[in-house]
Amino acid sequence: MNDTIETTLLLNLFYLENGTYTRNESFIEAKRRKAIALLDEDADELKSIDPDLAEEYQETISYLDSLSDEDYQSLKEELLQQVEVN
Repeated sequence: MNDTIETTLLLNLFYLENGTYTRNESFIEAKRRKAIALLDEDADELKSIDPDLAEEYQETISYLDSLSDEDYQSLKEELLQQVEVN
């Protein structure tokens, strides 16, 4: 996993609310296939607004496609723990 993928996932696991980052429970609770669908929906919307960001989302989707469900869960838990520690 590269920095682009990690950043994309973190920006979907958390969102900025009143100047602080808050857990995005709907994305956190999503299984791998649902997370991919959510990212794909966002990527489609971003194509006309920010093609570079849309490409980063596509890179993340491709990476998640290559993972097993178990590997995705482990990755998600690892990212959540990193944020909670910091």
